[in-house]
Amino acid sequence: MPSTNRAGVTVRLDPHAHARLQDIAKAEHRSVAAVLERLVEREIQAREEAERVIRLHVAPELHGQAFGTPDRLPGETDRSHASRKQAIGALFGR
Repeated sequence: MPSTNRAGVTVRLDPHAHARLQDIAKAEHRSVAAVLERLVEREIQAREEAERVIRLHVAPELHGQAFGTPDRLPGETDRSHASRKQAIGALFGR
């Protein structure tokens, strides 16, 4: 009897991906649906882990604020400010 706490989905794959999926399922003695479910769960877990790591590096008081140019620190030289600005830009993909 199917579980009532799972949602059903329809997935369309190109023939090569479908054949590869069937080979994997056969080698692991699983159904194609079970292999797909495991792959989806792994992808979701990887994304959640990536998001968790990023959130850990954002100061709580800055969470949700738009990224902008870093403020100049008191006594900071032009060279130091430019270097820090470049590093922050590289970290945030700017």
